[in-house]
Amino acid sequence: MKKKFIAKLLVLALVLSMVPATILAASATTAAGNTANDGGYYDVYEDTTVRVNEAVPETGVIEAKVVAGVATVTLNAKAVESLADLAKDGEIALEIKSEGATKVEAYLDSAALIKVAEETSADLTIKSSVATITIPNAVLTNEFSGIGSVKVSVQNTGSSVGFSIQASGKALKNITGLKVEF
Repeated sequence: MKKKFIAKLLVLALVLSMVPATILAASATTAAGNTANDGGYYDVYEDTTVRVNEAVPETGVIEAKVVAGVATVTLNAKAVESLADLAKDGEIALEIKSEGATKVEAYLDSAALIKVAEETSADLTIKSSVATITIPNAVLTNEFSGIGSVKVSVQNTGSSVGFSIQASGKALKNITGLKVEF
């Protein structure tokens, strides 16, 4: 009798150990057979970063894809160096077209940015649908040396607009001459 009881307990334990896996698998698949996140821990989005690996167009306009309100643009060294051709009247104007975006992020190679700033003596203006940020030439040549990348981001939260300029992940503060227009 004890052997039957132990056997039944083992079978019950096996069945119960499989239930969570079965429930998890069933909840991860929709009726069409696609996986879905029904309030899980994270959503997976496709990478929609616009990577500019060639010269920036003469117009200075880059089209960005907007996903979940965010537009991201990354300019490699060659693209940043081509910004020197856009310098007019002491300003380099780069426009990121991002209709419908509430957050715009631009990543720039810092070594190339310093080179362009020294060659042109121009300020860098990044225009977007959220805001326009002008970074003075002195900041470009002095603050970005010895770092890998510069991130300029601006976000509209409905009642306010915030921005940040980061050098290798550290936010720059008290930037003299910085202009922000909303």
